[in-house]
Amino acid sequence: MSYWDKKLLREQLDDKLRQFKSLNHLQNGTGWIKIIRESLSMTTKQLAKKAGIGQPRISRIENNEGRGNLKISTLEKGADALDMKFVYGFIPRDSLEKLVNEQARKVALDRLKTLSHTMSLEDQQLKGKDAENALQDMIQKILIENPKDFWDK
Repeated sequence: MSYWDKKLLREQLDDKLRQFKSLNHLQNGTGWIKIIRESLSMTTKQLAKKAGIGQPRISRIENNEGRGNLKISTLEKGADALDMKFVYGFIPRDSLEKLVNEQARKVALDRLKTLSHTMSLEDQQLKGKDAENALQDMIQKILIENPKDFWDK
């Protein structure tokens, strides 16, 4: 896949995932099962009956989910008992495009540091706008070439 294809894919994913960022604040340390159960005015006893398990187990599930300590299979069963579909996903803290660009900048700065040292020994060091232009060019080159060690630094 070319750089441009990957860039387009990242941009499309960023657009689709952006709508889920607003969901972050809903949980506030509480799991989805409990939030949804309460929003439906359903008791733990009623949910337990729908799930075919005991009420104390529902309480443990809700507590464990709130702490982030629950198996995906249990979340799927909880969603099913709530007549919902379980969806597993990731929400970028910022954007995929920004993440890739920041990593390319790190790689470029690392490469330019070595190059700058050599150039300073020869009294050819870049300064000011020339240095910034060289950095931007290096970032673009790294993004397009996508070196195998891109994420190693």
